[in-house]
Amino acid sequence: MPGSCQRIRLPSLTSILKSTRANSADYPSSSSSSSSNSTRTDKCATTTHSSAQLIRKQQHRIVVMGAGRVGKSCIISQFLYEKFNVRYKKTVEELHRGEYELPDGSALTLDILDTSGYFEFPAMRTLSIATGVAFILVYAVDDIESWYEVERLRTQIITEKGNKPPIVVVGNKNDVCERQVEYEVTEMVVCEDWQCGYVECSAKENRGILEIFKELLVQANIRYNLSPAVRRRRQSLPSFGTGAKGGKSPSFRTGLKRHSCTMT
Repeated sequence: MPGSCQRIRLPSLTSILKSTRANSADYPSSSSSSSSNSTRTDKCATTTHSSAQLIRKQQHRIVVMGAGRVGKSCIISQFLYEKFNVRYKKTVEELHRGEYELPDGSALTLDILDTSGYFEFPAMRTLSIATGVAFILVYAVDDIESWYEVERLRTQIITEKGNKPPIVVVGNKNDVCERQVEYEVTEMVVCEDWQCGYVECSAKENRGILEIFKELLVQANIRYNLSPAVRRRRQSLPSFGTGAKGGKSPSFRTGLKRHSCTMT
């Protein structure tokens, strides 16, 4: 798994008591006491520095949901690995992790859960909603039934979470000629009535993929109490955008270091 973890070792109560008794018996000099105080100060400074590093790390679980064959796995594959899977493979559940080093020095970890689009696993779906922090609901613009599934999923999420979690609705396959779900009507329902984010994309042509996750971060930041650091990060995200033809800009390649892995 990418990334590193730091463990802060704290002195045990027994060692503190032994140290106190030894100091009482020996009556240490003022210079020894000063040295001890200096050591404690250094430890406190080290602990504070480590705590500051931990504060600069953020981790969020994103749950990607939708009907079967709408392109959920392909969207994740394009975002993390820049690959499009031509052959269809039925997903049960896969967890992906992307780690990012942003220009302001903060670290952002996204755990992206790819869920099944079929009804054989209702308990897994309920658990996915319970553990998710933000949600991407995917439908295919050439399949009206997949849009109805997004409506049902949103209702279930709102019911089980008990609040308004960050949600982005995604219309995939906008490269097809024949549509069953119109852009204008869907955008009005999602943005005005549901007050969620809305993005259309083509996983096949790698268009609009990055905008999905940028919009999700914007939705999450709006829902939470914004600190100055988060505001700066939110403002810097558009600079990682795509070019006019959907390709990643040079600033995205050089300004964002990405690591990812898959956990099944």
